[in-house]
Amino acid sequence: MSLGIAASLVMASTATQAADEKEIKEAIEYRQSAFSVMGWNFGPLGAMAKGDMEYDAEEAAMRAERVALLAKMPWEGFIEGSLRGDGHGADTDALAKIADNRDDFESLQTEMEDATAKLAEVAQQDDYAALRQQVAATGKTCKNCHDEYRADD
Repeated sequence: MSLGIAASLVMASTATQAADEKEIKEAIEYRQSAFSVMGWNFGPLGAMAKGDMEYDAEEAAMRAERVALLAKMPWEGFIEGSLRGDGHGADTDALAKIADNRDDFESLQTEMEDATAKLAEVAQQDDYAALRQQVAATGKTCKNCHDEYRADD
């Protein structure tokens, strides 16, 4: 093999690796951003449910609707190479066992999406007791996934 061909192959390989690293970094940033915005909106609902913030039916409905919409977004960011411990050195709390347990992970994803959709419905009813109950149920779906697929540190 000539030196020119070898150099071209090395450069192409390096460019592909850099593109992959960029895609992985962007996927992680995307999903973390979606979860962050979801948390920003879920936080006041939790505070209302706990009595740490005055209940405001209009704000609760708005935030619950946002959470339900956002709950569908982060999943496309869980791409190959973007999980902690999968051999790519990704800086993330999402564990590599997601890839090995994709069906379970997707089941937990569906549970959260369903719970957030129900949260949005309940929040429209202006029923504080029902909202409190659904906030707790929705939070539990988040916790179930975190307990199984998110690093503790």
